[in-house]
Amino acid sequence: MRSKPAYGLVYPLITKSDGTKFGKTESGTVWLSAERTSPYRFYQFWLNTDDKDIVNYLKLFTFLSQDEIGALAVALAEKPEERAAQRTLAREMTRLLHGPTALEKAEQASQALFGGEMAGLSAADIQDIFAEVPSCELPASQFEGAGLSIVDLMITGGLPNPKVRRAAPSPKADQSE
Repeated sequence: MRSKPAYGLVYPLITKSDGTKFGKTESGTVWLSAERTSPYRFYQFWLNTDDKDIVNYLKLFTFLSQDEIGALAVALAEKPEERAAQRTLAREMTRLLHGPTALEKAEQASQALFGGEMAGLSAADIQDIFAEVPSCELPASQFEGAGLSIVDLMITGGLPNPKVRRAAPSPKADQSE
């Protein structure tokens, strides 16, 4: 037998704050290939990172300095609704894997979903954006003539019937006799 040195790299299993495994075998599969996970969905995956996990993921997956990560941790603690840490992680990861052009399109797609400009997005981009948005298909005939009222459209689309009043919970009877 030949005696040659062998080298290996060991990395601890990455887990989420709830203790479950991070990765493809858990819910929320994300692939590195743009054919399996589009740059938009990849960006959204990182943007939706739980507040409890974000600082750890910034340390593990980006080349940001400790000072930059520290500043994002402070921003997270002070203004979590701004999601600066998540946005930074999504940007860094998408740029690293898919490049600056794909990052720009992913950000534009994200903005389009929430009322931004759709100009410059391809039909495939738009289809990808709205693939996970709740929706339903209705025959065109339902819109002919008087069509549907907004309430009927909501009910047909699967939303709760706004015409039905929900009974207010009754106060518990005093049982201290």
